[in-house]
Amino acid sequence: MSSITQCLRIRPLGRQTATASLVGLAFCLVRSVAFAAQPAQPESGTSTVPSAPNDTAATEAAPSDQTAVDLPTPSAADANEQDKSVPASRSAKTSRGATAASANISDSEGGLFEDALAGGENPNDTGVASAKAANFDLYGYVRTDLFAGPSPAPGGPRMQAAYGELALKLKVSPERYGSAYAELRLRQGLEGVDPEQKLDLREAYVDGHFGPVDLRLGKQIIVWGRADAFNPTNNLTAVDLRVRSPVEDDRRIGSVALRSYLNLAPMRLEYVWVPLYTPVELPSVQIPDFIALGPTDYPSPELSHGLQAGRLHLLLPSVEASVSYLYGYAPLPGLALNDFTVGVDPTVITISRTAYRHHVVGLDFSTAIGDLVAVRGEAAYRRPERKGARVYVPRRDLQYVLGLDRSFGPVSVIAQYVGRYVFNFRRERSAQEQLDPSILSSWEPPLPATLEQSVVEAIDQELAVRNQILFAQTAKVQHALSARLEWLTLRETLSLSALGMLNLTTKEWLVYPKISYQLSDRMSTAIGGEIYQGPDGTLLGLIDNTLTAGYAELRLTY
Repeated sequence: MSSITQCLRIRPLGRQTATASLVGLAFCLVRSVAFAAQPAQPESGTSTVPSAPNDTAATEAAPSDQTAVDLPTPSAADANEQDKSVPASRSAKTSRGATAASANISDSEGGLFEDALAGGENPNDTGVASAKAANFDLYGYVRTDLFAGPSPAPGGPRMQAAYGELALKLKVSPERYGSAYAELRLRQGLEGVDPEQKLDLREAYVDGHFGPVDLRLGKQIIVWGRADAFNPTNNLTAVDLRVRSPVEDDRRIGSVALRSYLNLAPMRLEYVWVPLYTPVELPSVQIPDFIALGPTDYPSPELSHGLQAGRLHLLLPSVEASVSYLYGYAPLPGLALNDFTVGVDPTVITISRTAYRHHVVGLDFSTAIGDLVAVRGEAAYRRPERKGARVYVPRRDLQYVLGLDRSFGPVSVIAQYVGRYVFNFRRERSAQEQLDPSILSSWEPPLPATLEQSVVEAIDQELAVRNQILFAQTAKVQHALSARLEWLTLRETLSLSALGMLNLTTKEWLVYPKISYQLSDRMSTAIGGEIYQGPDGTLLGLIDNTLTAGYAELRLTY
């Protein structure tokens, strides 16, 4: 920096001024930074209705995914459907293998925890005797959720969320050439800072079947990956981080997309086209006066800006695997400088969420070692397009996960190792001459070109530090361990579960305990907690007082 700027002291955008992006992105980035592992279990059973790996028409208890985004849920059965094959070691829940290639649009099978009660919804309870005659099923749930935890501001515990929700689901029975599904949710209450009422058409799509070709067109949730919860190959679905819910799937956002399969048993070729960009939604947080979130820099709705992805599945009785390729805009934008003012008190530095394109090559598999243990693995090489000094774009990295799972009677266990390697790694650090934004208010525009460039470089360097945390690239190599246990007892009406994660590199950790009980065929209740801890300068260290909470839920399905 020039000698003029040595008098400038740039105040770091630190813990107190981390901007909405840091705290807001906490939900989806915990899994990337801390390698948290949500329970991931595909929907149980095989339906005659073609259903993609995320077919919410069947049940809410299923698996998760995630690239960089989705917060681990405290329950083994509280994630959405995902195409994770059942380990062949389970005699009662074997992989469909080659038959799946010609069955329908989904290759998901019963997951490790799919019978757990944490999801609270019985997929058999459609309650639609009269509707069946009309070739459609009408069902859903009503629930109440409360979240309470410490406040990031001075004071005692606060209510983080308190709402009631009604979900209405419609499944049109399959005809000769297809079927359809839609889900509408109405939520009223407190989520975050202000009470709100939200009407959300979560999914609405039509399935078509034409010989060996299956098509799904409409608003849908697409989740890729066979590993448990941490899914580096999944880069298709954004999440709404404003949602507080025991069910991780509730944070996913449907996108208008075309999904197709060409069934060539024992292989299937999958193609996905998402024409419109859907970013991660951030919660409202308090930010300092001199920081403002400016207009977003997202791709316009041109056909050339759409995301495209392909995946080749191999489905055999003893092993299921796939290789995939994706090109398009990443669902998690970075932070870039938009503008700053001088000669105005208070000075405002405007930061914009900015999307970037990336290439992702992935592979995944699931198999079993006899009847001893099931094995799942997944890996993805990600190459973002970094043209010039783009501080809002992450570096190339390789993410990988290897997990083992087994059931011991009523007790189910998942153990998993997750790693990340960052290519051309460089630790980003704040500028030595730190800019105090109040200094800028004493200058009159326009600034000398040299001074203006120095100010821009100082702000960009601060943003580079923050983006490195957001993209989980604070170390060249990261190692993390996760474990998930669940015990079903009292004739499978009581579920005791716990999820734990320890990032050996960053020293962050989290614990999710949960107890759920099936009061009747249609009513369930659950209590649990989400506990986050991390050193200063880490993501979990920033959000521990913001997201740590206890919760309770009461749900009635119909």
